[in-house]
Amino acid sequence: MDNFDQKLGPDFFKNLSAEAVTPLNMVHEEIYESSSKRPKTTSKVWDIFEKLPAQQGDSKAICKLCRRIYTAKTTSGTSHLRRHIEACVKRGNHDIDQRSVEACFKPVKRDANRVTLSHDTLIAATTSLKNYKIDVDEIHREIAMMIIVDEQPFTVVEEAGFRRLLGAACPEFPVLSRSSIKRDIISIYVKERENIRELLATCPGRICLTSSTWKSNCDDHFNCVTAHFIDHEWKLQKRILRFKLIPPPYDSLSVADEIALCMVQWNIEHKVFSVTLENLSSDNCVADMLRSRLAVKKYLPCKGAFFHVSCFFHILNSVVQAGLNLVVDIIGKLRLGIKYVQQSPHRKKNFYIIAKTLNLDTQRKLCLDSPTRWNSTYNMIEVAVSYKNAFVYLAEQDKNFIHKLSVDEWEKMSVLYKFLKVFFEVTCVFFRNKQPTSNLYFRAAWKVHSRLFDMVRGPENFMTRMVREMHSKLNQYWLAYNLILSCAAILDPRYKIKFVEYCYTKLYGSGAQKYVSVSLNTLYGLFEEYMQNSAHPSYATELSAATSKISNDKDDDGFEDYETFQSARFRTQVEKSQLDLYLEEPSHDLNSEINVLEYWTLCSLRYPELSRMARDVLTIPVSTIASDSAFDIGPQVIGASRSSLKPKMLQALVCLQNWMLASDRTRGSGSMESRPEDDSSSSSGDDDDY
Repeated sequence: MDNFDQKLGPDFFKNLSAEAVTPLNMVHEEIYESSSKRPKTTSKVWDIFEKLPAQQGDSKAICKLCRRIYTAKTTSGTSHLRRHIEACVKRGNHDIDQRSVEACFKPVKRDANRVTLSHDTLIAATTSLKNYKIDVDEIHREIAMMIIVDEQPFTVVEEAGFRRLLGAACPEFPVLSRSSIKRDIISIYVKERENIRELLATCPGRICLTSSTWKSNCDDHFNCVTAHFIDHEWKLQKRILRFKLIPPPYDSLSVADEIALCMVQWNIEHKVFSVTLENLSSDNCVADMLRSRLAVKKYLPCKGAFFHVSCFFHILNSVVQAGLNLVVDIIGKLRLGIKYVQQSPHRKKNFYIIAKTLNLDTQRKLCLDSPTRWNSTYNMIEVAVSYKNAFVYLAEQDKNFIHKLSVDEWEKMSVLYKFLKVFFEVTCVFFRNKQPTSNLYFRAAWKVHSRLFDMVRGPENFMTRMVREMHSKLNQYWLAYNLILSCAAILDPRYKIKFVEYCYTKLYGSGAQKYVSVSLNTLYGLFEEYMQNSAHPSYATELSAATSKISNDKDDDGFEDYETFQSARFRTQVEKSQLDLYLEEPSHDLNSEINVLEYWTLCSLRYPELSRMARDVLTIPVSTIASDSAFDIGPQVIGASRSSLKPKMLQALVCLQNWMLASDRTRGSGSMESRPEDDSSSSSGDDDDY
């Protein structure tokens, strides 16, 4: 302050005249109203507003259009009245003089050195408001979409707060009821269903299906059939086609019938490439019934070698759950210990002071887990293990800390953390990838299989027995589906044959070549079918035919054998297939970031038939679980807000939500959790089915 005053001088503030400083309220009035030095004028807002008799010194004004009352004090100005006029005109078609409205926003001439606010845009915007008409159908649709996407109950349109909001925004809008909004939703569903039908009919490649089970809080079983395909822009798409209640008994025949009926209703039997099921004991029966149905009609390529896949994440999560169950008591004790530290700010502060004193990294903080997502439990254990010494010191100093872990329990937590780490890393690859293609699963499955194999051969610990059981289970999965996974991996330019051969060698040693040969033979067999079904000859075939024609057109000059000998090597190269040429190309870096669909988009001109085959193989979903739900434990559950709805309405809601969100990837599907609602009061007539 002293330096500031010295620079200005002691008489600076004394010499300031009263006219040199303009009060803030004078500036405000000067900008938005007429200046006190100018003659007073009457604002044009009074063409729209009418002053009311003052009561107890409080002046009021009423809008002639909507009869709303506002303050009219001289100290309040008229800016709020002008803002109301703008909003009031937008809300309805009032019979008023447009020139009166424009005059309210006419800019006042200002001094050249002043910054003023212009209302030209507002004037332009109000020129057509008098003839504005409310699109009731569009507002109906948007309200219905809000209920679908945000999983709101139907009764939201009958609640006082919603009606108050709608009345303020659009007074002319008719009152909504739950029955009317249901009709709107069914109308949208029928229209969008035809759009999806057209999308499936025109998609360039084959369609892969997944079948998953959802449960309600009443323990009802619902079968959800989802179609996966790659569109014309080489983008992986998925759409729920069927969501049906399965009455007891929920067996393989019921599931197979639902999937078969779905294929018939959507007319996609001839386009189905594979079906992915949930890795249940009845899956083989379901797959066999569907395979025999399609095989009779000769719809399956390569004799159905790629038809059936079981969900990879179901078996992965079962292994993780088995490991967590071994130490559930220790995890519970650890959870209580973390709660004890976090419940008191003083204890929490002291805990991190202890950690710093012990030279521990305090960048990551203690966290609690969510029982439904095992990655949160992994993160909790990982951080807690890093603070092990701090917890031990706290247990020695704080007598109230009763949730301390023993040395043996800390050792078990450390072993479990190392066990879960590989599962966490593998799952994260798919969790971060919103469009996982089948080429990613071979490396992931091999990594998990190899890790369990190493643990089985390693030293004994408290997890050895469980690991042996889980390894046996995963080995069955690997033996059943490594062929499909390896073929998809070969179509990844980073992997090709060498990587597949390397992985098989790590597992089987000298016996690896047998598995590599089976994968290559299967892939070549599938490629031959695509070549036979192709309407366009390949570049290699065209070039071979052209070469033969040129040779036949030449005169017989006695050197035919020499030309044959000279061109033998060239002809061998010409006769190589697209698959041969692709495999001979150098592989990309193993850990490089490549979008495999973009790669095959660029290769579609060079390898037309091979790119068609790659598109179908890469579409195969190796999981029935969405990538953003990869860490979830247990089946997908329909919350109480939807459980009481009738099956047809529930199908419309689930399908529409999926279809709408598919076009807006910035949002994720919810968990169907909301307030309970009862569908028993639905209207009669046509709405009874919903």
